Amino acid sequence: SRGARRIVRARSRSSWTDEDVCGVMASAMVDEIRADALDGKNGEYDLAGFTREWTEALVRGAFAEAMPAKRGFYAHAKFVVGGGKKTRAKYDDELLKYLTSALRDVGFEDDRGASACDACQGTYKYQHDTDKDLKYVHAFPRVSHAEEGAEEGEGGTMTTNASPEYRACTCDLEEFEQLVQMYTPSFSQKRALLRRMKIMEHALRALEEKVIAMETLDAREQAMYDSMIEVASKIEFLQSALDDMIKKGRLTKGEQDEIVEDLSLKLQDIDLMVNEANEEGKTKKIEALLAKKDLAQKKIDSVTGKPPIVYTVPHERELADLKKELNSLKKLQSQAKGKLMSGADAAKCAKIPALEERIANLEGSDDKGWYEDECRDLLFPPKAAPVAKAKTVSASGGSKNAGWLTKAKTGGARPSGGKSGAGAVGNPFAMLGDE
Repeated sequence: SRGARRIVRARSRSSWTDEDVCGVMASAMVDEIRADALDGKNGEYDLAGFTREWTEALVRGAFAEAMPAKRGFYAHAKFVVGGGKKTRAKYDDELLKYLTSALRDVGFEDDRGASACDACQGTYKYQHDTDKDLKYVHAFPRVSHAEEGAEEGEGGTMTTNASPEYRACTCDLEEFEQLVQMYTPSFSQKRALLRRMKIMEHALRALEEKVIAMETLDAREQAMYDSMIEVASKIEFLQSALDDMIKKGRLTKGEQDEIVEDLSLKLQDIDLMVNEANEEGKTKKIEALLAKKDLAQKKIDSVTGKPPIVYTVPHERELADLKKELNSLKKLQSQAKGKLMSGADAAKCAKIPALEERIANLEGSDDKGWYEDECRDLLFPPKAAPVAKAKTVSASGGSKNAGWLTKAKTGGARPSGGKSGAGAVGNPFAMLGDE
């Protein structure tokens, strides 16, 4: 971006149109972002002085399509969009709105918990760093990796035939519903699958546009285009299943907290839009926004008004004991610091490989659902171990759902859904995505 500014200054201002300046400024930063992705680097990009036109041109140029990236690397573009009193004057007052709106226009979704990983491609989040007194927007673009043996979608996700999302997109609808029930029992797992399927749907739309334009698909594109069926209907089914889980209170404490955080951020956005509408004197817009705010607050109340559920998994007690023993032996081994151990200690440490193998076998059990490791912190909070111990005694029976057992966190049986409609709202999950 600095190079672009030098270019602009080097020429006579009278020879530049606003469109010229917009193109140069945006193009220079696009090149910088794409070069960083190819090098496997995450960059910070200052949008001081950027207008609405520059911002929109930047987002279109950088993120409208998947950007090539270093193999295994998922890009993270950190944009400075404002700050405190010392830096505020350098940024357009509406820059945050310009940038987030432009990102949504190219298919990005607001995700407060996003990070640089495969599942979060095509998302963004806002951050106010109070230590530095700067405001940031973190964008996690779709990327494409030149990886042999994989199918690459236009949305940038690399999928193999063994991946859950590929299997979900290529089976028929009836089989898909069975897979969802069997392998994504929790809200978090369903949501992880939904994110990936939306990326693949974006890729499929891009391929359909190429076909309509009479453009030739290469072999990998053709294979993807031919194999994916009923993707839109599957996404609709998955969305409905998520809505149903919210209405019935089928959420862990971690999932509840994440949803409330997302909706709270949505409330902040609505407040900003209300202030803007007040300044513009748009009464009808204010009324619509206040109604939307009231709906979001009711959804927060609906989520927090139900007790969270607790998941347990098979072998939980055995795994805890094995890991405790393994950590103890590794500590004993490290204390030796390469010196000879006593015969008794050496015999104990000789058990380490067998313990590691047993733990790996249990954790890699076929009972595990899709994306369980990714969602673990939301499903099985590490600090909840004492509570789990108190409840495990009664958990040995029960029905099996991808190896999971479900219990209400508080006493008494959870209703099967008969009363959930009383305080439920129309489409709770919809507030977590688009405006």
